[in-house]
Amino acid sequence: MAQRKVLLDSNSYFRLARSIHPLLHVEFGEDRCCLYVIKELRQEFDRSSRLQDKFHWVVEDEYVENRRRSISIPRKAAREIGITLSVIQGHAREEGLGVSIVDACALSTASVLEIEIVTDDADMLALARDFDIRAMKTLEIMRVMLECDHVTMAKIIATAGYWRWENDLPKDYEGDFRRLFQQEPP
Repeated sequence: MAQRKVLLDSNSYFRLARSIHPLLHVEFGEDRCCLYVIKELRQEFDRSSRLQDKFHWVVEDEYVENRRRSISIPRKAAREIGITLSVIQGHAREEGLGVSIVDACALSTASVLEIEIVTDDADMLALARDFDIRAMKTLEIMRVMLECDHVTMAKIIATAGYWRWENDLPKDYEGDFRRLFQQEPP
């Protein structure tokens, strides 16, 4: 069975990597689900003092090492990603959706490679719907992890509690948490 590759956008990576480590390149579940990021994530981090202040741990050796291998992109796919990127950016402008170049690149990569993307960004989710890109939210991938015993409910509660403490709750957090885990969110 082929690996089920799932791409994390930067906000989902930042929400998960500190609590679930190692996060990337670890298969879980019968369908061999495995999480990846694009190499541009580090460039986005390096350009943003806000991200550097909030997620200072990203530059620690263990996290750098876990991100060392980004998702593999064949040469032909790289050309297609560039074309798709232009189309997605143009559509985002037309629709008044605010996505960064890195977000658009992640969507383009997921589209061309025909893999799922994890994001909590409403504009990215709207673009994913517009381009038939399979998408899920961070809490939804955590539900997948729970169902295949990759994480425990205690880990999910601790992670979500950390988000609240960091004032970094995803949009629709409380409703999504209740829907996915049938309990009150931390």
